Amino acid sequence: MAEVAGDHSHATTNLESEISVLPSDVPLSRNVALGGSVTPLTYSPMPRSKSSSPSPRGAIPSSSDFSSRFTASGISNWARGLRRSSTLDQETTQSTEPAKSPFNFLASGFGKRTSKIPVVDASSESSSEVRGVQEGGLGTLTKGFLDSSKNAMKAVQLKARHLVSQNKRRYQEGGFDLDMTYITENVIAMGFPAGDMSSGLLGYVEGFYRNHMEEVIKFFETHHPGKYKVYNLCSERLYDAALFEGKVACFPFNDHNCPPLSSIMAFCQSAYAWLKGDLENVVVVHCKAGMARTGLMISSLLLYLKFFPTAEESIAYYNQKRCTDGKALVLPSQLRYVKYFERVLRDFNGNTPSGRRCILRGIRLHKCPYWVRPSMTIWDHEGVLFSTKKHPRTKDLMPEDFWFSAPRKGILVFALPGERCVADLNGDFKIHFQDRHGDFYCWLNTNMMDTRQFLSTAELDGFDKTACSRFPSGDSCVG
Repeated sequence: MAEVAGDHSHATTNLESEISVLPSDVPLSRNVALGGSVTPLTYSPMPRSKSSSPSPRGAIPSSSDFSSRFTASGISNWARGLRRSSTLDQETTQSTEPAKSPFNFLASGFGKRTSKIPVVDASSESSSEVRGVQEGGLGTLTKGFLDSSKNAMKAVQLKARHLVSQNKRRYQEGGFDLDMTYITENVIAMGFPAGDMSSGLLGYVEGFYRNHMEEVIKFFETHHPGKYKVYNLCSERLYDAALFEGKVACFPFNDHNCPPLSSIMAFCQSAYAWLKGDLENVVVVHCKAGMARTGLMISSLLLYLKFFPTAEESIAYYNQKRCTDGKALVLPSQLRYVKYFERVLRDFNGNTPSGRRCILRGIRLHKCPYWVRPSMTIWDHEGVLFSTKKHPRTKDLMPEDFWFSAPRKGILVFALPGERCVADLNGDFKIHFQDRHGDFYCWLNTNMMDTRQFLSTAELDGFDKTACSRFPSGDSCVG
């Protein structure tokens, strides 16, 4: 055991109509047969000069005749008569013969300078209709195919989201289906809102199987417009705060780890300040999965708001509300930090303790089988404090060579004889054991621990997932 010290246009034929200028001695009224219809043409004679005499039919008019006929008043009178005759011709033809022959069309245009007759090709109309039917059928088929593809993609996406959310409760009301849970009426836990490029390429792709940013925004604008504030706990994912109208606060720390104890208090104070501003205000807390890190912070917030008197009750309530199987916040170190926060509220009057500096003299592993000989790294939130892979006295040694057997059977000891200590500690720190059978670790705080800290294998993060868990349970010690 371990111890830690995304045209067809219609053709048109133009027929040029000939306009004949009749001699002026033609009788004032004359019937002209046009296409089988009798059309009276009436016009006024050209004015003649007094000196002129009627010219015999067929005779060539004299120059005086031409001059008298083509005066301005003569041409005007003739044109008015021609227009009247043309109008009478059209009206008579339309009333007597609806269906016109080609000659009728030609005759009815008599007196017009230009007449346009549309020519329609029956075969063109037929082909256009067929093509229209074909295009309509293809369009319907394409639309149906796209609709089916969208529905299939949506079904696959929804299935993927349900698989990723696993045992977490989802919000499925009002057309929404989100990885989101109301822990209380004013406290919401949810998964990371992905799908926006401000989260990077990976965050954009994650929008396929996690909460999509657009849906999350729509949800809050529908149910809590202007009354929500989002708390992002992810150190690995960010997004543009403007998407949530700037109401975003970040308290980042790594997945499967613990935040600084002081950060928990700062989060609770910020959330409380928002909630007391309006009875309808809500706080929305998320990490990546919206489960463990979110659970640590929300469980602490419930203690701060005095929903529960103890850490165990607060954790149990959160687990039951967030997951169907009650297994949301289960990592030993994260559970330990909620209990630390309970002590801060109870024993330190809400003031996070600090200033207790300690030195790590050594680590003991009790009842440890012979195949477990891990290397070690000691961290705080600023970086690496000690590593057996980098320290001058251990970097060239195999792990089997720097663990010593204690006189008492089954106990292994790590220490650096002749040196003051293994590491100087102040506040939060992590001891990470790296073994070929798997890694395990723990987070502790110098202000909350005893001089000699004993941890069972159940209190080491990740130990139950390693091959090391095959050896008998017992105690491990940090000191």
